[in-house]
Amino acid sequence: MSKFLRVKCDCGEESVVFGDSKTSVNCAKCGTQIIKSSGGRALVNCRILEVLS
Repeated sequence: MSKFLRVKCDCGEESVVFGDSKTSVNCAKCGTQIIKSSGGRALVNCRILEVLS
């Protein structure tokens, strides 16, 4: 089941991302890659704060 995630980058910036993202996502503040596409479930490279439904 696909869910949205509220995540926090190491720089402190919070973002809402899709858990099954098909593209990589970078932090809007520092540019660090926080979500890496893996063909299925995305790999989260930061801290997950909340799973949104």
